[in-house]
Amino acid sequence: MRLDSHQHFWQFSPTEHGWMTDRYAAIRRDFSPEDLAPHLAAAGIAGTVTVQARESRAETDWLLALADRHPWITAVVGWADLCDPAAEEEIGRIARHPKLAGVRMVIHDRPDVDFADSPEHRRGIAHLAAHGLTYDLLLKPPHMPAAIRLVDRFPEQDFVVDHLAKPEIAGRRFSPWKEQLAELARRPRVYAKLSGLVTEADWRQWKQADIRPYLDHALDCFGADRLMLGSDWPVCLCAAPYESAIGVVQEWAQTLTAEERAGIEGGNAARFYGIVPVEKSRTMPAA
Repeated sequence: MRLDSHQHFWQFSPTEHGWMTDRYAAIRRDFSPEDLAPHLAAAGIAGTVTVQARESRAETDWLLALADRHPWITAVVGWADLCDPAAEEEIGRIARHPKLAGVRMVIHDRPDVDFADSPEHRRGIAHLAAHGLTYDLLLKPPHMPAAIRLVDRFPEQDFVVDHLAKPEIAGRRFSPWKEQLAELARRPRVYAKLSGLVTEADWRQWKQADIRPYLDHALDCFGADRLMLGSDWPVCLCAAPYESAIGVVQEWAQTLTAEERAGIEGGNAARFYGIVPVEKSRTMPAA
């Protein structure tokens, strides 16, 4: 079963999506399951993991409602304010939905690069494992040292690094990202998403060769059994159409074994998020 482990839906609001400056003009509009379904069908993707884009309780509820209506939305990574003293109650509420697989906070937008390992954040993380929830680490290189400390405090918690922690591909920079990713990968319950890489490259002139060294390093660090294919649609549209965004990873993976490719293209995400196989005949996105 092929899965896209990382995509978004949103109802665009200039105030609530403030990060979408004029540079992001291509995605400053609503994006719905109906917009994505034809691309999934064309690419042979059976299901997706949809991930929060706003730090909003209302958005999480909306994403879960979309998942109820579209069986191919196999899992939702929602948002909860883990720093709220009442976070345990909110985590319990959303965890009752069978498709709520994990939680994410927007770590890389926090001015404090140590936010991931802050006492308030840790207090909320401590409640996730009891509900069987994963945690998506949304990082940039400056946030990785704190993320490593966080992971070490919760050895029984499952974590996944979104977008390989956003290496500076456009600037062809590797350090300290390279060393920090390798250190994170030493923790066996940390996975990584091969997603969002085209938008870390030069949007207008990126080439497969620009991204390949970062994919190679991820494979060296995590092995093929802890990597997941993801599109980061619709953000990827700033640099590439859906098919090209996932095609970067699929082309790179051609040198791997069939078993390794199957894991990266869906099996690993299904195992990590606890996704029940999609019945293709009934639930495959329609073109």
